[in-house]
Amino acid sequence: MQWLSTLPPWPMLALLALLASRWLTLPGARAPFAGLAVLMQQLAKKVHPDINRSQFQQQLSGTLALLLVIGLGLAIMFGFYLVSELPLVLDAIILYFCLGSRFTLQQAAAVADSLNRQQLTLARERAKPLLLRDRHNLSAMGLSKACIESVLHFNAAQLIAVLFWFLIGGGLMALGYTLLQVAARQWNSKLAYYRYFGRMAALGYQLAVAPGLIISTLLLAIQTGIAAAWRNYRQAGTLYLNMPSRLLLAAGASALNCKLGGPAFYAGSKISRQRLGNGREPTANDILRAIRLVNAQQTALIILFCSALALYIASILLAA
Repeated sequence: MQWLSTLPPWPMLALLALLASRWLTLPGARAPFAGLAVLMQQLAKKVHPDINRSQFQQQLSGTLALLLVIGLGLAIMFGFYLVSELPLVLDAIILYFCLGSRFTLQQAAAVADSLNRQQLTLARERAKPLLLRDRHNLSAMGLSKACIESVLHFNAAQLIAVLFWFLIGGGLMALGYTLLQVAARQWNSKLAYYRYFGRMAALGYQLAVAPGLIISTLLLAIQTGIAAAWRNYRQAGTLYLNMPSRLLLAAGASALNCKLGGPAFYAGSKISRQRLGNGREPTANDILRAIRLVNAQQTALIILFCSALALYIASILLAA
């Protein structure tokens, strides 16, 4: 069985971690990053105490804080690699925790259940972990739309993008991306307090998550029709959402035959976003359909990895 030693390790680890995150999810799989998020909030209070400072000072503080978090996190983990006798196992553990749990999908399903029971107040409360935007003024339709967008973005950002960076550079690259993701969410530049402090984290995250958004868009378009997704994208303007986000929501609107996008409120401030899609207004059942689409993408990735490994093994056996 010498061919086992020639198998490419990272695709195998990606497959195993993907299977584990799908069917063997630990309740606290994302706990280390939840703890890190609290530390980031405390760090921001120390180095960004006053919103009235100049824009340059706020951006400089945010940039230095971002470099500290990512640099220190990678340095500590690199130290573990230096002393580890099983670096591939360490890679697998890092990837598993970076992929996290299916809590977002479970929470979105709970929101859909509350909406179907006409419990709008409970649905808004259940949507709290999913949405940064204001929820108190969202109708059932607006809450459905926001949750659908959250589900689509979760799949692209926390699953596909993590796998992409892992295949590019292993566990350290996946960890670096996840640290950047957590920083961008905790210091969200959509909020007035972090508008300048979190700008560098937001820009870095937009670049890092773009491959995941584009790959997820392609998978959605292949599932449900490329022409309709492209038509939705072409009809949308360039008002606020960047190109990868527009592509993802355009494909999602096409797949679900409903409207996505539109204005959103963050801490009372309105952000005008373009609308995507010409279908009907979304409902709670469309949240469940979005979850099924995401599950289908994950299944497709599992089949793709299995097929690639099977072909690799077959080529080695035939050569022998």
